[in-house]
Amino acid sequence: MTHSNPLVTFTGVQKTYDGHTLVVRDLNLEIHKGEFLSLLGPSGSGKTTTLMMLAGFESPTAGEISLNGVPITRTPPHKRNFGMVFQNYALFPHMTVADNIAYPLTVRKLGKSDREAKVKRALDMVQMGHMGARFPGQLSGGQQQRVALARALVFDPQLVLMDEPLGALDKQLREHMQIELKALHRRLGVTFV
Repeated sequence: MTHSNPLVTFTGVQKTYDGHTLVVRDLNLEIHKGEFLSLLGPSGSGKTTTLMMLAGFESPTAGEISLNGVPITRTPPHKRNFGMVFQNYALFPHMTVADNIAYPLTVRKLGKSDREAKVKRALDMVQMGHMGARFPGQLSGGQQQRVALARALVFDPQLVLMDEPLGALDKQLREHMQIELKALHRRLGVTFV
């Protein structure tokens, strides 16, 4: 894709949970800034484990993961500046859409006016500017997915990780959201995995 230095590098990464069976075997991969990378494979092939290692929720058994040439294998998730969209979206049901999106900013102790401006921008980005006062239970699957995406993007991460973000959607909505994700990627230039 590009000849610049990679944003993320996996070097000889392996993962085993039981000490015998390798879930990820000798993964060598470069992910470049602005890339939209999809990991494909059958169930149990290590896709989610690879994402969880990149996010910092799992540690490799062997090998190294680097960000801009700096090893991050032992860096905790909250210090990696990555947005994450989980398969089940992981929205807080007792919080409004706006509060769900603001959550990463609240954790980062951003001031109220900055927080409100960023939440508004994120809501507009996913075309849900009018739904900030609703609760997740009042939204369709596609709308919940867009809220989860807005929450992952609201703090301007350098990388957005998505674990089967369209898996819970019906075929028609899944196809529509694929087009929306690609358009958002082109507009923002953020790296998606």
